[in-house]
Amino acid sequence: MKRILATGLLAAALAPGTMAQTPLVIGQTIALSGSTAEHGRGLVLGAKAHFDAINKAGGISGRLIELRTLDDANDSARATANTRTLAASNEVLTIFSGAEGGPCVASLQVATELKISQIGCAAGSPDLRDPFNRYSFPVRAAHLSEFDRLIATAFQVGEKRLGFLYSPGANGEKHLANVRKLLAARGETLALALPLDPKVSPEELARRISAAKVDAVFNHGSYSTIAAIFKADRKLDRQTKFMAVNSGAQQMVKLLGEDARNLIFTQVVPFPWARTPAIVRDYRVALEQADPKAEPSFSSLEGYINARVLTLALERAGPRVTRASLISAMESMRDVDLGGIRLRYSPTEHTGLTYVDTVVVKSNGQFVH
Repeated sequence: MKRILATGLLAAALAPGTMAQTPLVIGQTIALSGSTAEHGRGLVLGAKAHFDAINKAGGISGRLIELRTLDDANDSARATANTRTLAASNEVLTIFSGAEGGPCVASLQVATELKISQIGCAAGSPDLRDPFNRYSFPVRAAHLSEFDRLIATAFQVGEKRLGFLYSPGANGEKHLANVRKLLAARGETLALALPLDPKVSPEELARRISAAKVDAVFNHGSYSTIAAIFKADRKLDRQTKFMAVNSGAQQMVKLLGEDARNLIFTQVVPFPWARTPAIVRDYRVALEQADPKAEPSFSSLEGYINARVLTLALERAGPRVTRASLISAMESMRDVDLGGIRLRYSPTEHTGLTYVDTVVVKSNGQFVH
């Protein structure tokens, strides 16, 4: 009898008149534990703030959004397994808003194999864009744009002997090649290319940076690793100027404490403590409603923006959205104003946002825009 009842309930749930009662299921693999957990939890917080607001307003075409999140601890193998687990459920419409290059690229490989989209992975890896992949929809600007901004910032103050810290492996080598191209376009060369070999201590890496006598260094790699090298550098007689890409900026500042003063970061979202553009105001309202004690952050704002992009696509896809129709809906957003920042996709180009800015850390650990 229980088996018959379950079948009857399933049939009722799938009947045309009750479609609005079935949730819109979104899969997510992201670091909720490990060294990048705080960044991952921030992304989830921002995304859920937007989804909660949408659900309180009645959902999309009467269907509520359900976010299923699995912890990958910033481990590529776990991200791979999580993506397979999530995609195995036919009701999961997309793989949404992971974090960091390694897990995001690993997850995308599975998503591509299983023909399910990956939307809003918080990483700047070249593999998310090149070669073109119909299942990959990055929202944030690529690291290439951030590197270009950091190089321009250094050159503006006469710092031309630059070092680049990068994660070993194919992804890091691609970033290194891009940095060399950006410098070559300015008639310059890279003074130091230093892979972040996990077998080499932060102290030894800091000594190698100091010995190269560079004016400034910038990075691709885990913020916890960069923070450890930075701290080791501050114990040397010759201290180096550090600049960094966005990922985990606030978390890195917490790790560094007073040593973070004057550190320059690029950011791929607007300033979370401002009142403009409009999307920041919307985010702060949603965050306050979701968790009145939560402080604004770059991480949660990025999660919120990713969720907003996804819900726009879900609205365009209509009440009977499928994995395939969601991809088509994403590709229909050819020039969308999200509230002061513009987004662009098409069937042949998945650009997302191109927004890049810089912030500086003050002596009290706060950011100056």
